[in-house]
Amino acid sequence: MIPEIGNIFLIFAFSISVLSFLSSTFSYYSNVQIYDLSKNIYLIFFLLLASFFVLEFSFLTDDFSVLYVANNSNPNLPMYYKFSALWGGHEGSLLLFVLIISIWMMVFSLLSSYTKIEDKNLVLSFSHLVLFSLLGFIIFSSNPFERLIPIASMSGTDLNPLLQDFAFTIHPPILYFGYAGLIIPFSLALARCFNVTEAWTTHIRNWTVLSWSFLTLGIALGSWWAYYELGWGGWWFWDPVENSSLVPWLLATALFHSAIVSNSRKIFNNWTILLAILSVIGCFIGMFLVRSGILTSVHSFALDPERGLILLMITLAITLYSFFVFFKSDVSDNNSINYSIVSKEYFLLINNLFLVILAVIILFGTIYPIFYEIFSGGRTISVGAPYFNLVTVPIAFFLAFFQGYGVLTKWSSSPNSIKTFSTTLIVIAFLSLVFSYLLFNYLSLFNVIGILMVSSIIAGVLISAIRIFDNKRFFFNNLGMNLAHIGIAVTIFGIGAVSSHSSSKEVILEIGESTTLSNYEFTLIAEDFKEESNFYSQIAIFQVENLTNGDSFDLKPEKAFYPASRSIMTESAIAITPKEDVYISLSERLNSGEWIAKIQTKPFVRFIWLGSILMCLGGIFSFSRRLLFK
Repeated sequence: MIPEIGNIFLIFAFSISVLSFLSSTFSYYSNVQIYDLSKNIYLIFFLLLASFFVLEFSFLTDDFSVLYVANNSNPNLPMYYKFSALWGGHEGSLLLFVLIISIWMMVFSLLSSYTKIEDKNLVLSFSHLVLFSLLGFIIFSSNPFERLIPIASMSGTDLNPLLQDFAFTIHPPILYFGYAGLIIPFSLALARCFNVTEAWTTHIRNWTVLSWSFLTLGIALGSWWAYYELGWGGWWFWDPVENSSLVPWLLATALFHSAIVSNSRKIFNNWTILLAILSVIGCFIGMFLVRSGILTSVHSFALDPERGLILLMITLAITLYSFFVFFKSDVSDNNSINYSIVSKEYFLLINNLFLVILAVIILFGTIYPIFYEIFSGGRTISVGAPYFNLVTVPIAFFLAFFQGYGVLTKWSSSPNSIKTFSTTLIVIAFLSLVFSYLLFNYLSLFNVIGILMVSSIIAGVLISAIRIFDNKRFFFNNLGMNLAHIGIAVTIFGIGAVSSHSSSKEVILEIGESTTLSNYEFTLIAEDFKEESNFYSQIAIFQVENLTNGDSFDLKPEKAFYPASRSIMTESAIAITPKEDVYISLSERLNSGEWIAKIQTKPFVRFIWLGSILMCLGGIFSFSRRLLFK
């Protein structure tokens, strides 16, 4: 009976959301004043929260009469993973997503004030459009409270062993906060098409920055998780689902830069609205790719083409509606604004064009195999790292350059900028050559390009900070932006270093045998065995000696077997040093007693995630500063 109560809560939330959308639409077109519909979102939030807790209760009490619980849990699963198993599959993750959408709507309603209630109602109505579309999809096509009839499962299938990890507990919710947050700028943009002009660019800028911060952290957590959990030792694999999270991140980055210009100069208004729409469409495309089974990925939630088709129809409907509203509107720029080729407006425009081009190229490479299979009669093709690296690296280089120098420019025109630009470019190029040689002991084109990208961004940030240091207000206002830009530079440095200076080696060792890689010696010294409630594992113990300074430490990679799902997982072992990670993952144990293992060294790989944290903190600081000191 309890799961049915959770389903009733979902139905009530869906009904109230539909009613809110229709009421606001009727109020706008009939010019009839109605009450503040933002109050409804509080009720929707509590209904969805109650539904969430009902499903969570089913997991914690091993109620395997619920089909979703039976497919994603097991009595031997630790209580910690039973809790997070709720978002381990298609239906539960969607329930979490709509709950997070309601949280964003509620927070926006609390923190945003409008002179006219009708304007606020209209903004929230477009969020309701997305909310009730997904709620309807859950209730009628992906219901997490569906019963396993007539006979309940006795033990359940088990949670995917890949998901039985701490990172899984926090990665999806944070990523969903990023996705769901983009619905607020989307709603503001569509409301602007209906002449809701009150502080619309300010709101879009602020709420996009906050959702972008969550999206950045969520993507970084996913990268970190894949790095140590999958046993590959890589931080990014151009997997279709990874790409589908990167596309809205790029569009959101372009969006808040465009909103800055729209807010400060009253231009690029249509561009800002279009980017807000495209960002949400990018999220829906990613949701379709993850949940339709149309692309193969270790991240896929579902392999159900029928439900994937419904999601595709929802995506198309929201896309067509959004574009209809956009092209029917009459949003104009301030035509009296002039700007030169070396102005901040121009550099932000070029920056945004590169970001959109990069997003389109990545999306094309991700979905191209689908169209190839359709039009080639079933033949398949894969688009992997060679394509993505070839097309993204040059664009990323120019992005870094325009980002770094764009910070130094001023609004409208900068007569002295050409001289500043030339001097800065020469100094940056020279310092990049010197720093590249000192850091890596030799010069290569890839090293120099990477350091040049980093130097361009950091130089722009530092010169800009020095210029405004005496003006405490401007310095404080730009602190979040500068922190985010430095985070991008740190991440680029980590990517460049680990991509060009990693070393790896596959070995076959028996106890007592040794091998060397880089400046380390690896010796397999023993084996061990570990048994937990839901799995048992074989452990290979390696002694690792640094041949440079004589320090030594042990690494204990594992090969784990999960009986409930009959799955075998690799648990890598990683030693973190100031300069690099030392990484070991096991392949299999031969009948002769030898272990096949892969050993790797990853210089400066932690800079990738350090930079992401700095970006996230910069975005959150920018939002909170504008919220508290507006």
